[in-house]
Amino acid sequence: MRRRLAACVVLGLAAAGCGGRQQLLQPDDGTGATGVATIGPVDLTQAPPTLPMTCDSGEGTISFDNPCLVGMNVAGDPATPGFHEVECRFTAAGHPIAWAFLLPLAQVAAAPDEPLVLPDGALMTPSSGQLVVVNGKQARVLNVEGTVRFFRIDPVGRAFSALLQGTITWVIPTSSMFTCTVDAPFWGAPGNFR
Repeated sequence: MRRRLAACVVLGLAAAGCGGRQQLLQPDDGTGATGVATIGPVDLTQAPPTLPMTCDSGEGTISFDNPCLVGMNVAGDPATPGFHEVECRFTAAGHPIAWAFLLPLAQVAAAPDEPLVLPDGALMTPSSGQLVVVNGKQARVLNVEGTVRFFRIDPVGRAFSALLQGTITWVIPTSSMFTCTVDAPFWGAPGNFR
């Protein structure tokens, strides 16, 4: 009976460990499966091709190219982590910049588990708000509100994988506004600009 009980306990413990991630032995894979953000190289080949958003007012689903591009530090040595413009391009002809914001990369790297709150934590830059063609109408990003939760950050390589959850308000200068919700993987890759 004792042998049988011991065998059941051993099998039960083995089954409990199977199929699960051994969090102490494996690094974060960029999916947020561990719930803890990590610092290190980001495998940009895993980035989904778009950052989709679902819009109201009959606009449907539109998207940005993914990853967005992270420029060099604008407030000091360009090669060190600091404040970096991030440019997100619209998935349309010419891929124009539709949303750009200032990412406090050094601050994010110092506290990677803290979500970045938009807009206050990452204000839009002058590169943002350019007119792009959305379903045959010219529109521009007016405001972005929500949070960015990071999974993996490479401050020296200017790359990240994260989740963007929030709303993006667009304005059609001649007539109206529409709002899009986003809850999708959000990636950053190094860009060659400052």
